[in-house]
Amino acid sequence: METIKPQLEKYGQEHLVKFWNELSKAEQSGYLAELKKLNLEEITGYFKNAQETLKAASNKIDDLLQPLPSDVYGSFQDSSPEQLAKYYEKGLKLIAENKVCVLLLAGGQGTRLGVKYPKGMYNVGLPSGKTLYQLQAERILKLQKLAGNNCSIPWYIMTSDHTKESTELFFEKHNYFGLKKENVVIFQQFLLPCMTFDGKIINNAKNSLAMAPDGNGGLYKALREHEILQDMKSRDIQYIHAYCVDNILVKMADPIFIAYCVDKKADCGAKVVKKAFPTEPVGVVCKVDGRFQVVEYSEITTSTAEKQDNNGQLLFNAGNICNHFFTLSFLDAVCK
Repeated sequence: METIKPQLEKYGQEHLVKFWNELSKAEQSGYLAELKKLNLEEITGYFKNAQETLKAASNKIDDLLQPLPSDVYGSFQDSSPEQLAKYYEKGLKLIAENKVCVLLLAGGQGTRLGVKYPKGMYNVGLPSGKTLYQLQAERILKLQKLAGNNCSIPWYIMTSDHTKESTELFFEKHNYFGLKKENVVIFQQFLLPCMTFDGKIINNAKNSLAMAPDGNGGLYKALREHEILQDMKSRDIQYIHAYCVDNILVKMADPIFIAYCVDKKADCGAKVVKKAFPTEPVGVVCKVDGRFQVVEYSEITTSTAEKQDNNGQLLFNAGNICNHFFTLSFLDAVCK
């Protein structure tokens, strides 16, 4: 405690030991071990960055918004059948050469779906009764068959503390839906302490901290710390398709999307869909002050959302669906 307390005071978290003298020796020992695991410099740094982001979002950013320049995106709708066929064949070739993997963000529980288990285990009500995990696994199997050459598409699944065990048991129970066990790599994102809006870490009890999964942004730390990138390198993977588990229509390792990004020599890419109407509650990919980013719908005023180009199309219509392409070299650099 003599070592921990000055650190808590340095980062404004001394309230965490307010009830220290009320704890039993056993409770003190367990709580001290929990406090020692905290990287207060890192945690408070995250909070500071989040506050700066919130502050920027609260300012009017409409004047800084720019639509995507035409040289950084392509459109499925505007591409010729011949061009799409070329991308499709190139994508299948990359898959056949075992250069492609799929990365799934599956840390969320199905609370909003009315269930207490992981979203991927949810039966969406199809006549077949198939779950999201089964649908996605079968798409990988089909794509491997189409690509031929007895290829494999490794499936990396990031779970949370709440979903990892049940996800592992679910896949074991269903024999990995026909996929090879060694090609389904399940790993866990990390936890962060919950904080108040003034930056104070919250206690769950007098002798424990309130913790929660670190979100999709925790992907990069998890890839590094669990040596997932190293596993990808050992398999000679070069390209990664990443998506979220509740995308029932997802095209797993979409050959066209992957080939397009490779053809453009992109380090990373985002698949988007056209917004259906100006106020549709979906973030948009655009440029803000010269930098590409996703701007949430709540940050854009209605007048800006309604702006149109010369063809009568919405100026900001690249709806973000959390569907991404990465090169392994790019992810490796980011995670360092």
